[in-house]
Amino acid sequence: MFNEDLYSKELIFNTETMKEKFSGNIVIDDWKYIELLNGEAKFLSPVKVQLLIKRNSSNFIVKGSVETSLELECSRCLNMTESKIKSDFEAVYIDESVIKTEKTEHLKSLENYIEFDGINLDLTERIIEAIILSVPEKILCREDCKGLCQICGTNLNENPDHKCEEDYIDPRFETLKKLLENNNSK
Repeated sequence: MFNEDLYSKELIFNTETMKEKFSGNIVIDDWKYIELLNGEAKFLSPVKVQLLIKRNSSNFIVKGSVETSLELECSRCLNMTESKIKSDFEAVYIDESVIKTEKTEHLKSLENYIEFDGINLDLTERIIEAIILSVPEKILCREDCKGLCQICGTNLNENPDHKCEEDYIDPRFETLKKLLENNNSK
């Protein structure tokens, strides 16, 4: 959906014209949304990427960090909140033609190797993956978020003195309650 549309030409490197080492910062400010594991999120700030790429004989070692802010839903009160994202990433890009000609057993032992066409080194997927994996499982708008009333759903941050009757019954279940009371009285 959204992630296939995320593109930045600054994240694609032509390896034929590349020197032995590249070090630099990239700012991507045209990404609007990203698809996460549990929905979508809006980018609130540009994606800042710090990169170090080293060329070895037939591969490229890529290390870096990514930083941005996303608008995410608080796990307790369901309000939208800003979440700062910062993550490190690392990968070894190996020319697919080299993989076909060499024994691949030692390559398979590498944890984070990625095949590429030998010419264009596209880091887009690695950056997207770093962002997705750094989103916390539980997002809170603030540490002391009180969440929602379990009975009526009132936001307890906005109404801290809120009290609900414990015997509150959803009107849709009143008839069922009467049936249970009649059955218990027999």
